[in-house]
Amino acid sequence: MRGVAYDAVLRAKLMALHQQGVPLTTLSADFDISREVLGRWWARYQADDLAGLTPHSRRPHASPTRITARIEQRILRLRGQHLSAVRIAHALAIGHSTVQRVLERHGQNQLPRPPRVKPRRYEKQRPGELVHIDLKYLPALRNARNDFEFAAVDDFSREAVVSIHTDATSLTAAAFLEHVAASLPYAIESVLTDNAFVFTMRHALHHDRLTRFQQVCAALGIRHYLLRPYAPQSNGKVERFFRTINDECLHVHPLFTFTARSRAVEKFVWYYNHERPHLSLGGMTPVDRRKLYFRQAE
Repeated sequence: MRGVAYDAVLRAKLMALHQQGVPLTTLSADFDISREVLGRWWARYQADDLAGLTPHSRRPHASPTRITARIEQRILRLRGQHLSAVRIAHALAIGHSTVQRVLERHGQNQLPRPPRVKPRRYEKQRPGELVHIDLKYLPALRNARNDFEFAAVDDFSREAVVSIHTDATSLTAAAFLEHVAASLPYAIESVLTDNAFVFTMRHALHHDRLTRFQQVCAALGIRHYLLRPYAPQSNGKVERFFRTINDECLHVHPLFTFTARSRAVEKFVWYYNHERPHLSLGGMTPVDRRKLYFRQAE
């Protein structure tokens, strides 16, 4: 079989069999090795004995198209500037496949990923100082209609308020904010949301107009902060809360109706606030931390 490097022990064994009278044709059929290859081995064996059966290097004696060490160093130097193989090939006027082979040989066939910027974590000093608010689309149930999950998480205590609706308008968001303000036993000083139209007209044509949500913020004396574009990690506490609801409630129970889904979420949120230990709070529940704060403030 062409392309297979047979070891010297097998070659010596076959040559010994042939020397004992076994035809090369028979050996070729029995060991699936070309008759031509066996003939070359036999000629080398006769000329140099066992030393002639040592596998020879298949590397060519000359490689006129091989790039020089200087070009190879230039390829690696450009790679150090985070250039792609295509751009290196264009800069040096050589083939892309040649550049790729050099990079693979030196273990640089993939550009290093830029280092991730470690998020700057923060935590407010008192309940109500900042409440994270967001909404999430929920998959359709048997009614073939999407539902919308509004959630609010207090930055300090992690106390949460959740409500599921059949629409996602600024009027619904405003009603949810009023519900949050009535549910939490402390005043809300500020809220943080993304730039969705249900919360703000910042990126709309009439950006100077106030949404119903913003109007409720103004009426309740709540400052409204907006996330920087493309920085969802700033609202990470409510995003993590959504994942917790999915993992421990919505993806656990078979829920087929809007009412069943709403009741399951309502029960879970009560458990989350009153009984579930929160790792970022040192094992306390959100309600425990809120009560501890007000006891210490007395």
